[in-house]
Amino acid sequence: MRETIAQARDTVDGTAVGERILAGDLALQFLLFGETRLELIETRAAGFSMPKLKDGETAVIGHLVIDVDDLENTKAELTRRGIVLQGERKTDEVHYIFTAPQTTFGVTLQLMEHKRCGTGA
Repeated sequence: MRETIAQARDTVDGTAVGERILAGDLALQFLLFGETRLELIETRAAGFSMPKLKDGETAVIGHLVIDVDDLENTKAELTRRGIVLQGERKTDEVHYIFTAPQTTFGVTLQLMEHKRCGTGA
């Protein structure tokens, strides 16, 4: 992950945002490219996998993170549209939920509200 962060800095002026997050068998780090935030995920144990596609292929993009200003309103709207929501988590800094990829064009979306600043869509 350190090498990836260094490459992002050197090639497209990407900067690490916040602290590296250790979450069980995963390490997470956010990078900022202009107004775009990219989440890097480093797996630390066998068995973690990306979503499976047809014919045993593996997705290259596991999920996309979308910052929102009001997650509760976003959840209500997505539910109204028939999107299945799963894996909700709330901390002092963020509140987020994932969509079931079968209901969002084959890609898991992570909708994230940051508690300290409204920086989403």
